[in-house]
Amino acid sequence: MRILTATDIRRAVSMSEAIAAVKTAFAELSGGEAMVPLRIALQTRPHGGTALYMPAYLATSQSLGVKAVSVYPRNQERGLPTIFAAVLLQDPTTGQPIALLEGTYLTALRTGAATGAATDLLARTDASSLALFGTGGQAPTQLEGVCAVRPIQTVSVFSRDAGHASSFIERMRSLPFAQKIEFRVALTPREALGTADVIVTATTARAPLFAASEVAPGAHINAIGSFTPDMQELPAELIAQATVVVDSREACLAEAGDLLIPIRQGLIAPTHIYAELGELVTGRKAGRTSDSQVTLFKSVGNAIQDLAVGRAALERAEREKMGQVVELG
Repeated sequence: MRILTATDIRRAVSMSEAIAAVKTAFAELSGGEAMVPLRIALQTRPHGGTALYMPAYLATSQSLGVKAVSVYPRNQERGLPTIFAAVLLQDPTTGQPIALLEGTYLTALRTGAATGAATDLLARTDASSLALFGTGGQAPTQLEGVCAVRPIQTVSVFSRDAGHASSFIERMRSLPFAQKIEFRVALTPREALGTADVIVTATTARAPLFAASEVAPGAHINAIGSFTPDMQELPAELIAQATVVVDSREACLAEAGDLLIPIRQGLIAPTHIYAELGELVTGRKAGRTSDSQVTLFKSVGNAIQDLAVGRAALERAEREKMGQVVELG
């Protein structure tokens, strides 16, 4: 079995390669070529955390495995990442474990890649400004995913702590893909949104971050933070107005508070979901149809993303002898 660290995965898979991998995986999911049971969520209530277990099988690309991930918002107070994860890949013909991948960076990479894929398929082609809500572990790859598919020139960053936004910007300025970007700290959500072409929400919010009226016509939104029925980043009115695309209908209708709350309020029905991302990848559904249309990609995360990007990392690692190989049994 090959063990890959976060450093190994960074070397093995670029953001563009990760975007291509998740597009293929989402096409398999929407085409009925994947088995993805709803993930098991365990609440560790005394510690304010959630542990998630996510198995998946991709028939066409022959990928099998399971991801274990924990989300502990209080970890920021401990100086630790909010998310820890590991991904086990197995040989689909025998079930034998073939790789163990560090999952915290892999989670960030595949989530950023999903945002990149959705932005590529839904944002206006001339989109050049980004509003980013949240500066935690997911934020860097969210920024990178958007920048990989659109010519982003300005980025407004909002955090409840303006100091976190400033520190995040300083870290991002040193990255190759961000060298020509003009960054700004936004002191209010309205200031962040401005006339933003692309919006990313990557928070653990339980109430809407901004009002629907503050979103400019023609904006594309990637909402990736809320992943339980009682979490909410976006106002229900905005959901009702937007063209909604999801990573998985089944998963989002079971877990996404951003959709379940307006459904419970009677503002939308489950049929308000226009498409799964995989349907856009395969061309079964069209993406954006007008420059004034507000589009929304809602993701709760899916193990197919981890398998697809993990498999790409493993194949590169095997070719270039990356990581550590250990004998089992």
